[in-house]
Amino acid sequence: MDHMEMVEKLRAKANVSYEEARRALEENDWDMLDALVMLEGEGKVKDAEEKAEYTTQETADKSFFIHPDAAQMKSGFARVWDWIKTMVRKGNANQLVVSRKGEEMIAMPITVAVLILVFLRVPHALLPMLVLLFVSLCLGVRYSFRGPDIGAKVNDAMNRAQDKAAGVVHLHADGQKDAGREENRDENKAE
Repeated sequence: MDHMEMVEKLRAKANVSYEEARRALEENDWDMLDALVMLEGEGKVKDAEEKAEYTTQETADKSFFIHPDAAQMKSGFARVWDWIKTMVRKGNANQLVVSRKGEEMIAMPITVAVLILVFLRVPHALLPMLVLLFVSLCLGVRYSFRGPDIGAKVNDAMNRAQDKAAGVVHLHADGQKDAGREENRDENKAE
């Protein structure tokens, strides 16, 4: 390595000017390590925050090639990516719980439930899913969420909806029982 390359290398490592790097190398017989130690001892080695850049090579102005809105677009993408990461993290920490008669049947992360919906292509499967949901509610299946990010209001609203579905089933069942009693009375009268 020639002397000029050594000066450039020390200048880059120690964040000092060309003249300071050359002087340190000359005073230490062109020994890179001794020159760096000497500069550190003099307190001339600058932190990365104080780093000043000097070069003997020509540099191109790269700002010409950067779109003026590139920084804003990057920050927009970064915000969207951060939001996605937060939602996945929350989805993994919270669960959708399916239970019947107080016994937990399934507990899965909300992220998994969303992925299932996405892979089922929600618009095509929406009607069958709603029918399945209604039938399961009629059979006494309860749905709830649990986890650190779930408020009581979410489960309260779900419980009210599930109670109404159960009420519809009981009304229909009571109506069937009443109809059966009337048939039995009519048969008993006919005998």
